[in-house]
This record gives sequence, C-alpha cells and structure tokens, in this order.
Amino acid sequence: MSPRLGRRGSRAGVGLAERIEALDRAAAVIAPVAPESEAEAAAAVLERIDRRRALSAEHTIIGFFGATGSGKSSLVNAVVGREVTRAAVRRPTTGHPVAAVVGETGADPLLDWLGVEDRHLLDGTGAALEQAALAVPSSRRARREDQGAPGIVLLDLPDMDSVEAANRAIVEHMTGMVDVLVWVTDPQKYADAVLHQEFVRPLAGHDAVTVLVLNQIDRIREDERRPVLASLEGIARADGLTSAPVLATSATTGDGVEELRERLVQVARSRGAIAERQRADVTAAATRLRTAAEPAGMAAQSSARERAALTADLAVAARVEPVATAVGASYRHRAAGKVGWPPLRWVRRFRPDPLRRLGIGQERDANRLERTSLPEPDAATRARASGGVRRFADSASAGGSDPWRSAVRRAARSREEELPDALDQAVAEADLRARSGSWWWPVLDVLQWLAVLTWVVGLGWLAVNAGLAFLGMPPLPVPMLEDLPVPVPLPTALIVLGVAVGVLLAVLGTAVAAAVGAWHRRRARRILTDRVEDVGSGLVVAEVDAELERARAADADLALAAGTAR
Repeated sequence: MSPRLGRRGSRAGVGLAERIEALDRAAAVIAPVAPESEAEAAAAVLERIDRRRALSAEHTIIGFFGATGSGKSSLVNAVVGREVTRAAVRRPTTGHPVAAVVGETGADPLLDWLGVEDRHLLDGTGAALEQAALAVPSSRRARREDQGAPGIVLLDLPDMDSVEAANRAIVEHMTGMVDVLVWVTDPQKYADAVLHQEFVRPLAGHDAVTVLVLNQIDRIREDERRPVLASLEGIARADGLTSAPVLATSATTGDGVEELRERLVQVARSRGAIAERQRADVTAAATRLRTAAEPAGMAAQSSARERAALTADLAVAARVEPVATAVGASYRHRAAGKVGWPPLRWVRRFRPDPLRRLGIGQERDANRLERTSLPEPDAATRARASGGVRRFADSASAGGSDPWRSAVRRAARSREEELPDALDQAVAEADLRARSGSWWWPVLDVLQWLAVLTWVVGLGWLAVNAGLAFLGMPPLPVPMLEDLPVPVPLPTALIVLGVAVGVLLAVLGTAVAAAVGAWHRRRARRILTDRVEDVGSGLVVAEVDAELERARAADADLALAAGTAR
C-alpha cells in the first residue's frame, strides 16, 4: 500500500457523496433494463456503502485473504505481534473470521455488522500492532497526516480455496465488506488461478486499497526472490491492479513483517481507505451497469422526421384522408343545394351529406362522449398504426443497446390500447366548420331564382295565350325580337334565356364549389393531422422521449459515478 493513499484519499473524497447519489439514481433507472444480477449487485453495493458510512469511520477494516498453506494466519499473528488466530499444520486452520482490534470505542457495532464473533482487543496488551498504531510518526509528512491513534480491525479470514462451502462463502462476502484487501500467497501458489481469476481480477480497480503479499519468502533463495516478486507483480498488473504494491514477507523469520505492519498502520492513520474502497466499489458497479445496459448511443429525444413519420401512420389509422375527402364532398353537397339549378335540387336528397354518414359535423350532446360513425379499422389499418408505433420506437432508439431499445419499444406501446379511442375522438371533436357556408352561395342563389323567374314568366305567357286561344279569346300580344337572325317571340326568348342562364350558373357554381371544396379538404386534412399529431405526442412520443431522457440521465449519472464525466 503506497504511502500516498492517505493524501489521495482525502483529496478524492470530495465528490464521493455525489458519485454515490449518481449511482443510486442510475441504478433505479436501469433496474428494469439491466440484467437482474447486475441490478442486484449495484443495489448491494449501495446498501453496503450506506451501512458502512453509518458505522465507525475511525476504524479501518483490513482483511487478510489467502489460499490454504499460504501462511496467512501465521502472518496475521506476526503482524499483530501475538497469537490471535490458530496456525497449525492441519489444514484448513481458519474456519471462521478472527478479528484483532485496536481501539475499542465503536468497534463492536462494526464487528456485529461484519458478523465476526471471535474478537481480540489489543488495547493495553502492548502488542506490536497496538504499539505501531500509538507510535508518533517520525517523518514530517507523516506528522502532517497524523490525526491521533487510528482504529484498526484486522481480520484473519478462512481459506479462499477451502473445501468447506461455508468458508468460501464467508471469504466472498468479506471481499465486499473490508476497507483494505491483503492478498496473501506463497511461492508455490502465487500464480494460482483460484486466487487471481475468482478473487483478485473481479476487484480490478481497487489498487488504492489492495496489497499483494508473497509470504514464506524464506523458502526462496535470495538470488531468486526478485524474479519471483517481479512475476507476481506482472500477474497483478495483468489482473488490473496497475499500482497495488507487492511485498515479500516471512512469518517465520520476520522478514518484511514490520514493513507490512507499518504500511497498514499508515493507511489506517490516514483514514482514507474507507472512502477509497467506496469510490472503487462505486466505480466498479457503475462500469458494470454501463457495460450490461449501455444507455449511451441514443438521441436525447425523437427527431421531427421520426415524429412526422409516426403522425403519417397514425393518420391512416384515424382515417384522416377519408374524413378530409368527406369534408370536401360535404361542402359540394351543401353548395349544390344553394347554387344548383333549382328544378334539379331535389335530386340531392337521394345523396345524404357525406359527413353525416360519418357522424361528423353533428350537434353534440355535452354530456355524451362524441364518437364518429367511421367503420372499425380493418387489419391492414391496425397493422399500419401498430407498425408505425414500432417503427417510431426503433428509429428513435437507433444506436442504443438492445436492452434500452426494448425499453423504448415498451414505452412506445405502453398506451397503445388508448390510441383507437383517442384518434376517433380527435377526429370527432375537430372544428372542421363542417356546417359553414360561403358568401357567394346567396348571390348565385338569387341569380338562379331570377333565372327561374325569367323562364317561368316566358312559359306562363305562352301558357296563358294557349288557354285564351282554346277558349276562343284573343291572346295577349307577343312581341317579336326582330334583331335576331331568326325572329323569336319574346316569351320563347325568356324561356331559353332563363334556362340557359340557370344551367350556366349551375355549372359555374359547381366549378367554384369544387375548388372551394378542395380547399376545405386540404384544411380539414391539416387540422385532423395536427390533432392526430397531438394524440401521438401524448400517447407515444411523450413516453418515448421520457425513456430516452431517462437513458440520457442514467448515462450521465453512470459517467459521474464511474469518474469519467467530462
């Protein structure tokens, strides 16, 4: 353990609370997306940190981990300076955690949390570990860091390769509980896969709170010690411990024991190991969550192009185009009743108003939910709407990981059952001005009736004369229009003129009605499309954008928790 740990821990402690809070927020958001094991692991880290922060901050928990035959228990006794744990030839020797404690105040709740019952209080015993903790630091640097005698809880733990499943479970549990991890190995097993692959490597990144100890160094000739230590250091670097110190000790001869003891006491005196361990745990948990459910890669919200495509699909499901067409046809239908040739206006009665057939443009009962009479959408129409929602979700989540894309799809379809009624209501309640007319209708209507009056006068004139002739009475005088190529009686001219003008006005009115009807159709399409867009925004886009925002916030929080935020 580097002497720099104390200073580094105090500086890096700034912002640790923010990183813990960021991990907590991210874990809550990612829990439905990430694999259950990773979500539970992150929750366990947060719970463990919360509990540890509520216990003694004056004590540093130092755990000694090692395989069978590494001399771990003997080394613990040597570091402590008295026998606190049994070391014997028979293996395994340690079946439960054993604690050597310096500083009684506040230690019991901590040991209760750890679940350690075998406790050895060193206060007043004169043990080497107690004397080292009470000693006044000699260097100027150490004096600046000295904050009084540190509390120490030194644990001798069961063998990590024990044949007893309970012992191994204790070791695995304690790797997450202690503040400082001391991995003890020996010249025969220093490259053992169980140690490195199952225990050390998963804790890569915990350099600041990790020490590797090659014990039983006395079994190696002096000229071979350096290469073996270099080999162990190389393996440690490959495990991801880029700066963790590698020490050589011998519990038998005492070589390196004092150095290890002083290093551990100095770490405890700096009181930075707790924060360093928590920082490393938060970083590791955030990194695992980020890897398991990568929230980055997606846009912060859906684009205008994606929303337009969704609106187009929903407009098909809402039958916007048939309704818009009916609006135009309704205008032409009603215009025909005002500007059509009066003798033929009755024909329109056989063709009901297109909007009335759809139940649109009727008087509404304020106490009744208004609905259209549009036919139920067929399978193709429903598929278009469902496919549009799915395509929108896929497009909006492009670039994201599979878990997040699935979450966005679920969000997009979370209110899909509400869409049919909402779209129908959007159409039914739209202000399409379906019963409004135009200023030119009464103008042409008056002209049409004047034309009718004209030919009715001519026809009546001829009828009266025919009746008078039948009765043998003199007819009314009939002026002749002599200026025409063929002289025409005035009553006949009135009939021809009235009928011709009426037909021409009807043709003109039909043409104008068609043009204005097309404008009404476009206007209705625009209004209905806007209302469909509002429905899509409320039931689909809002849900998707909220999920995208959660992913963005989770990504930012994970970056903050992992210490990679810019």
